[in-house]
Amino acid sequence: MASEEIKEADRIHLLVGGLEYLAQGFSIFDRELRLVAWNHHFLDVLDFPTELGSFARPLADFFRFNAERGDYGEGPIDELVEARIALAKKAEPHCFERVRPNGAVIEVRGTPLPGGGFVTTYTDVTERKTWENSLQAAKQKAEEANRAKTAFLNMVTHDLRTPLTSIRSFAEILSDDPEIDADQRGEFLGVINTECQRLVRMINDLLDFAKIEAGRMEWNITDIDPAALLKSAVTSLKPMFAEKHVALELTLPPQVSPVTGDVDRLTQVVINLLSNAWKFAPRDTGRVDVRLECGASEATITVTDNGPGIPPDKHEEVFEEFRQVLDASGAAPPGTGLGLAICRRMIEHLGGRIWVESTPPNGATFRFTVPNGHAAQA
Repeated sequence: MASEEIKEADRIHLLVGGLEYLAQGFSIFDRELRLVAWNHHFLDVLDFPTELGSFARPLADFFRFNAERGDYGEGPIDELVEARIALAKKAEPHCFERVRPNGAVIEVRGTPLPGGGFVTTYTDVTERKTWENSLQAAKQKAEEANRAKTAFLNMVTHDLRTPLTSIRSFAEILSDDPEIDADQRGEFLGVINTECQRLVRMINDLLDFAKIEAGRMEWNITDIDPAALLKSAVTSLKPMFAEKHVALELTLPPQVSPVTGDVDRLTQVVINLLSNAWKFAPRDTGRVDVRLECGASEATITVTDNGPGIPPDKHEEVFEEFRQVLDASGAAPPGTGLGLAICRRMIEHLGGRIWVESTPPNGATFRFTVPNGHAAQA
């Protein structure tokens, strides 16, 4: 008989010892709701002090400790404890997640015991929940990107068709009526030329974006005179600004340091920013300022307009692919909406940064940096 009792004691000792090796918190409360078995993870996971882990400790003590430190929110302590004791006395199977004040997520899973009481495990699932939330956020972002891409493709289809329709219509008029007067012929040819240029810009945007996405964009990294680059870009757009009566001013520092980059790609970025500024600057009273600042490690190029501006919550969105920020009238501006996304890809490839500062209705300021020094690897 004594031998059987020793064996039983050994089995209990082995069982209790094994509980300490569980990765989860573990507890058993008897039918009187007193603690009769537990491991150290039970105290650690729920952040209980060591002194609470004592044999026959009432469950109410644990509930009271939680209530007093604010785990259950606001309310009379006794009422918070009694409400949880009432649930525990029902001894029903349960599984729920508790978010602790420190942000930890604990999965609590309890099972009633045949003789009364219950056994409960406590698993820290914070890492799993973080991963699940990240996965859900990534899924939502992918779905949003897919919707934006679909809308973008629909928009591009429409915008490609529009200039083609204009070109075709005016070409047919010129073809069908050889007697049309010179002034009208010149007007129609001007429309055809404008629409052709618009079409070329859209196609170039699409091709550039496809090359960047595929990693097939060609780069020619050299040391560049940023002042000469800006002068050339501003000069090329002067007629366009003059036609709209928008002032275009360039400010350069007394001393200019070379920058590292691809002259064609940087010119493309500057012209894109200037074209956007021209687009939103008001006719006759518009003004666009271009400024170069040379620092110890990088140059900063700034393009500022006096247009309607961009809401703060759209400052990042304007650089996203397949996005178009609506103008002050609520309409999408003409174009593919890829220009700024392409600019960001190019500037980041060259080791710089690009961002926008704007508080409507006080215009917008776009800035980008280009590193100084010897040519970086392409």
